[in-house]
Amino acid sequence: MPDTESGASYFGVQDPEHAVADLERFRDEGLDAVLHTFSERDQAFYRETMADIVAASHDHSLTVYVNPWAVGGVFGGEEFSRFVAHNPNSRQVLSTGERVPAACFNAPAFREFMHEWTRDAAGLGADVLFWDEPHWHNVHWYGDDHPRDVWCCRCTHCRDGYRERYDEPMPATETEAVSTFREESMLDFLDEMMALTREEGAENAVCLMPSQSADHGPRNWERLAENEHLDVLATDPYWDAFAEDADPEAYVSQFGTELVELADEHGLRSQLWIQGFGLKGESATDEVRTATRTALDLDADSIFMWGYDGCRTISEIACEEPMAVWEAYLDEVN
Repeated sequence: MPDTESGASYFGVQDPEHAVADLERFRDEGLDAVLHTFSERDQAFYRETMADIVAASHDHSLTVYVNPWAVGGVFGGEEFSRFVAHNPNSRQVLSTGERVPAACFNAPAFREFMHEWTRDAAGLGADVLFWDEPHWHNVHWYGDDHPRDVWCCRCTHCRDGYRERYDEPMPATETEAVSTFREESMLDFLDEMMALTREEGAENAVCLMPSQSADHGPRNWERLAENEHLDVLATDPYWDAFAEDADPEAYVSQFGTELVELADEHGLRSQLWIQGFGLKGESATDEVRTATRTALDLDADSIFMWGYDGCRTISEIACEEPMAVWEAYLDEVN
């Protein structure tokens, strides 16, 4: 089996001295890559600090990924968005007309803000910018107060773009044309940001959620794989978070096989993520071992866990036995 990159996401630490101790531990534990989250708060208040932490990661021979942690409310992560709070006219709008706490991919102000984020993130010294779970806002993740057919986004920017493309008003129901428009909008957004990333001297990775819904990115992953600015194609088949009673081996294999084959076909590096959060019960460590072995058997180029130490520092999503989960992952990748 060829050498496989192994890493983990790292977050919530703005003290370089503390971070160095963790980075040393990661290297001693056999990891050779780390993903640093770079939230809007980090960008505003900890930019130089994060640059120091990225430099320390390189000092420990770790490849550095940097991601937009919940930036704009449209990427994965446990953070809030100041942009959304300060720019209500750039928020997504439900098909019912209600504004939601997430920026619209088609809003010019958000794209300009993301240009700034991209330059700042690459400027930290990142090897790879990791575009993590780009998604339209889904109200059903936050309760069942809306009908099942409610969708985003029908803001002015989206309606104007839809009319320009189809020469007709954007309907309030999600037709196939609407789904296609949402996919194309996201792909256009990612293309714009990834082109800028390349100009700034970093590579691009995009992590797609294991879904066939236009809420969660392109339904046809090949559309993204064809992008000339993409270097790493990733997915995160979190069997316990995204599916009900899913078998880890089957779930990881289902989406991992498609991902690895598609990446190979297009000359990209493949990356699979292992769930290291929210796992409970005696079977948790066995599930992690099974999922990690499955990813290794698929010959993915890179395997990461979200997140380090079984997310023990985020009480809301920490594993019940976080360090046991972490050790199970490390055992399998070493």
